[in-house]
Amino acid sequence: DVLVMGGGPVGAEVALSCAMLGRRVAVAEPRGLMLAAPTGWVSKALRQLGRDHGAPDGSRRVDWAIAEEYLAKTAGRALKLTANRFRDAELISGEGFEAPQVIKGSARFVGPHSALVDGGEGETQVSFAHAFIAVGSKSFRLPALPWNEPESAGWLYDGDTIQGIGRVPRNLVVQGGGTIATEYAFIFRALGAEVTLVMREDAVMAGCGMDSSIQSAVMDRMRRVGIEVKPDSGIFSEVNPGPEGSVVLASSGEVIACDALLSATGRIGLVDSVDITAAGCDPPTRGGAAVDGATMSCIGEGTGHIYAVGDCTGDGSFVTPQGQLSTGLAEAIIATHDAFPDELEARVGQLATYVSECPVAVWIEPTVSYVGATAESALAEYGKEGYGEVKVFFLETIKGCVERAKPYGRDEFLKLVYQVAEGSENGRILGVHVFGSGASEFIHNAATLVNSRATVWEVCRTVPPAVTVQDVMKMCCVRAAIDITARGKGPRPAIS
Repeated sequence: DVLVMGGGPVGAEVALSCAMLGRRVAVAEPRGLMLAAPTGWVSKALRQLGRDHGAPDGSRRVDWAIAEEYLAKTAGRALKLTANRFRDAELISGEGFEAPQVIKGSARFVGPHSALVDGGEGETQVSFAHAFIAVGSKSFRLPALPWNEPESAGWLYDGDTIQGIGRVPRNLVVQGGGTIATEYAFIFRALGAEVTLVMREDAVMAGCGMDSSIQSAVMDRMRRVGIEVKPDSGIFSEVNPGPEGSVVLASSGEVIACDALLSATGRIGLVDSVDITAAGCDPPTRGGAAVDGATMSCIGEGTGHIYAVGDCTGDGSFVTPQGQLSTGLAEAIIATHDAFPDELEARVGQLATYVSECPVAVWIEPTVSYVGATAESALAEYGKEGYGEVKVFFLETIKGCVERAKPYGRDEFLKLVYQVAEGSENGRILGVHVFGSGASEFIHNAATLVNSRATVWEVCRTVPPAVTVQDVMKMCCVRAAIDITARGKGPRPAIS
């Protein structure tokens, strides 16, 4: 019934959902097994290594042998977790559940309802009623860098190959200002390397839907732990690979010595590998398939049964921000519902409204998380009088007053962006942005508030558990309510 191309976290989610609906599912995956963990699981394991054995300011150098242990154990647990999820699904579904069949190899279309899976020792033809493309992405490699030169081996890495570095560099240059570059700059600093971050942008994670106050806090923390940040300078005029290597900044002519270079300048989808045009779909752009955002079906002639989800989507998806695991999982729900609306609604209820604002967590130290509108986007949409913003620091909570061996930083906070208007939209929570310890644990509930169009008044009337740092959310809403009232916009009546 269903062919899923790709067995990563998004493909595994699609396979699981379709199998629970009683559909026969085949998954084509080059590794021969499904892994419900994102590509970024490597950075999460290394980040935890730095927290356990290193130091944020690089004052303690970590033996890479411990890193190998962390990576191996994390991968093993993730594989076991994936198997457990499918076992649980079988118990929930009862009769009619058929576990997805994994076909080892890479799939490519040969027609609108057929594909070939090449496992290296022969091809398997698969016929299907529906296909879901979830082949993910790979690191984009700047063509100006010497990727194929022998001297670059052991010196030049991208976001996918960095896990095989096998050592903690003495001096690491990280090229790029996005999520991956920012995460690895913090990670290798905590492991003991001297780190220089060079980027074209003037602030980290520009274009990622992040509020400017969070960007500023991240860059301030970088400088505090000893990461040298060089904005507006991401292009090299000269690159000299090797153990005593260096790069030369085109903007200033500065020479930076480095025994390793990590170039993390974005990712591109892998749709080119599946030959979507053979199925009638429009050609991909930068490795991504163009989709109808309402259904996630591929644009083309007679392609309403073929879907693309996750990192391999191109233009058209309504789910924001793009390039995140949460985005891909939301797209998987949209696509599965479009393919099997009656079965899905019979099993789990009406799914007329999907998550349109996906939560994001960035695994730096401390963690960043956010969902919804930034102050900048709210100003652009509602004008100066139509929105408000408020920030509460963790140290303002009762828990923040408690003595700790590792106290909360004075810069750790939650920021709330809200609407100011007449009528039912008054006080609506537009966005939540967190910079601080455990920020990733805050954002799921915040996403529910944003996507359900909840207001600050409703949060003000809740009773949170005592003495948690998440009191910052209610404190923000109380201060927002005071601001709205002071502007002459009264509170929304309580729901009876």
